[in-house]
Amino acid sequence: MSMTDIPASTPSSRKRTRDIDSLRRERDSIIRILSQANFSKLSSELGILNQFISDLETELKGS
Repeated sequence: MSMTDIPASTPSSRKRTRDIDSLRRERDSIIRILSQANFSKLSSELGILNQFISDLETELKGS
């Protein structure tokens, strides 16, 4: 088999496959970043709620 026997679409197919794989990696990276951002926000909100509960407990003890 020589180079002239290889269909012209083969390099195009490989490029398409590489492009799809690249997009998948980018998608996975974005998903990880968004997940980390959500955990940071959740952690912050839990801290606020924890402080609110502590303040309520202090008020109830003082009553």
